[in-house]
Amino acid sequence: FQMASLTEQERISLLMMRGWGDRQRSYNEVVDLFSATFRVGEAGISKGTLSKTIRRFEETGSNKSRPKPGRPKSETNDEHQFEVALSFVENRRLSTRNGAQQLGMSQRSVLRNLKHVKFHPYKIHLHQELNEDDFDRRVQFCEIMMDRIHQDPNFLHLIAFTDESTFQLNGEINRHNFRYWRNLSKCTIKIDVLVF
Repeated sequence: FQMASLTEQERISLLMMRGWGDRQRSYNEVVDLFSATFRVGEAGISKGTLSKTIRRFEETGSNKSRPKPGRPKSETNDEHQFEVALSFVENRRLSTRNGAQQLGMSQRSVLRNLKHVKFHPYKIHLHQELNEDDFDRRVQFCEIMMDRIHQDPNFLHLIAFTDESTFQLNGEINRHNFRYWRNLSKCTIKIDVLVF
């Protein structure tokens, strides 16, 4: 069970309820008073929470939370998130590695910023357009192949089947490794020529 952290106002109230000098309440009294005031019907705070709040105030003179340990994430602020999102909106084919070089930050920071602004990588799946007569040609091709196999059972061994390649009319080939970054999931259909 984890209790919600105290707000700044609740911490101030805790310190005021504790009192100062000769007029200090015991930890038990403060916990009961605080729970009755702020946590009605909920789980109250513990004496440990009160003790930590008082110790933090005595050591630092502040009731704010201590800074998180570890290296600060300076490249995930709003300004960097905007820059990263803008770069990938302007060029959806930009890789995270190239984006990191352009923006002068690590690839991990670029990925963290993209995740924060809810951008996701999408792989384009190519689909061929089928015309009305394509169905008839497929049936015709199957019938021809069945006849050839019936005439020569070794006919299939004479055919060299190779990997397929996709050729674009503008000369682009094989986009299997490309990722496009979007913050919306939309279906993209592109018509190509498929060559076996």
